[in-house]
Amino acid sequence: MDHYFSDEFLSQVFGKISNRIYLIGILVLGFAVRGRQYLTNRSFWLDEAFLANNFKSRDYMQLLEPLDYSQVAPIGFLWLEELMSNIFGLNEYALRLIPFITSIAAIYLLYDLSRVLLSKGWGLVIAFASILPYTLTYYASELKQYMTDLFIAVLLFWIFYRFCFKKKNYWSIFLLGVVGAISIWFSNITPIILLSLGFALWLPPLKKFDLRKFFVIISANVLWLISFFFYYTSFIQGNPHREGMLRYWRNSFLPHEFEEAFKWLDETFHDLFMNIVSHSDAANLALGLFIIGVFSVFFRKSKRHYTYLFLPILIHLVLSYFQLYPFNGRLILYILPFVIFFEFVGIEFIVGFFKHRTALAALLIVTLLYRSFNIMSEYFVHPPIREDIKPVLQYVKKNKQPEDIVYLYFGSHAAFKFYKEDYFTESDHCIVGVASSDHYEKFLDEFNALTNRVWIVFSHMYPPNGIEYLNEKIPTYEQLDYYEAQGAKVYLVSKN
Repeated sequence: MDHYFSDEFLSQVFGKISNRIYLIGILVLGFAVRGRQYLTNRSFWLDEAFLANNFKSRDYMQLLEPLDYSQVAPIGFLWLEELMSNIFGLNEYALRLIPFITSIAAIYLLYDLSRVLLSKGWGLVIAFASILPYTLTYYASELKQYMTDLFIAVLLFWIFYRFCFKKKNYWSIFLLGVVGAISIWFSNITPIILLSLGFALWLPPLKKFDLRKFFVIISANVLWLISFFFYYTSFIQGNPHREGMLRYWRNSFLPHEFEEAFKWLDETFHDLFMNIVSHSDAANLALGLFIIGVFSVFFRKSKRHYTYLFLPILIHLVLSYFQLYPFNGRLILYILPFVIFFEFVGIEFIVGFFKHRTALAALLIVTLLYRSFNIMSEYFVHPPIREDIKPVLQYVKKNKQPEDIVYLYFGSHAAFKFYKEDYFTESDHCIVGVASSDHYEKFLDEFNALTNRVWIVFSHMYPPNGIEYLNEKIPTYEQLDYYEAQGAKVYLVSKN
């Protein structure tokens, strides 16, 4: 089959403007959308604060040890974050810079990957589609490694298809070996990608024996295995947080029973496509296009190599079945570019059966993307803040009296620890409440024992039923002041 969504499409719709201009426009849009969220400079919420506090108390070598607060992150990512904090200071902008940069770089790599596999026109549309999911925009300014995972996944496939797949340059395979070996230290999903690329590298030589290529591929594989061995034995095997992570993600493993597995797959993939298109109807369309795109490659001999992009999803599901790596939520954000790619492969396949191909392709694209475009526009105007504790602490600092007590709901303890030095001194009387997510009376007993004026600070107010219970009890004291920000608030009450 030919490419029915040709490079002439954009010219037909918008006039004769070069693809390079469209690409620059898409990259600028991506930078603006994700930069808007990044420049909001929202407060670190609980999970981010957990990781950020490790950079306050550790140097490069200490980051090699198990992290505080049961955090787990690749060593390379941690060292990049430490480098950013050393260069730009320990602040939100510095610690979120790596996710932001890698998210923008991934847009271009996805464009070029799609251009190589499909066409320039498809590359532009797929790159544009990758900008729209709010989930990707949000995590582009989150102190976590998920955008680094996505970037490395696209990078490794880009190297393979751009340099290794068609060209007979054996140095490109060795380059993939070196980059893959390094990537293991920067992303926990790298082994999944490398296993997929292992199939991609080995299948052609097995069909047509090439001794030189055989040894080059073995060299690349050996580099991967050596790197993974040292990383696994040094930082994964025996990690004290591993069992805790498995318990936390216990609902993110593919069940063994057929009925439960079917239900789990339905819910998991529905959530996955909701993360892409932000609407149930569009999610159903996206799922259908994805399935068509995946299966269509088996009907087109020239496109069967596309299945390599599907292998990470399949391998990850197998690992999930054996409870080796969870498959859910932010842990699978790295597969979103490949899912988006197959959605448009599905569109390309469908329109091939119709006369008015360009018009039908445009209709399907608009139907698929309109809702996520609207959501992106709304969040561009009003970026989500999550748990904005900084304005609350600033308000307390500005209005508290020397004898006042600052008492923190335990959900805010990690963020408070990170920001404490900016708002309070050692002479300020600050107390972090007892952890009592199941027994709120412990929290209230400790609070009730206090005297004088008390500022009680809330953030990460979870679970909701517990917060409702506390909100009923706290205002029974004489309320002197109140201030609220997005996801955080403070009461001033008199205990006299």
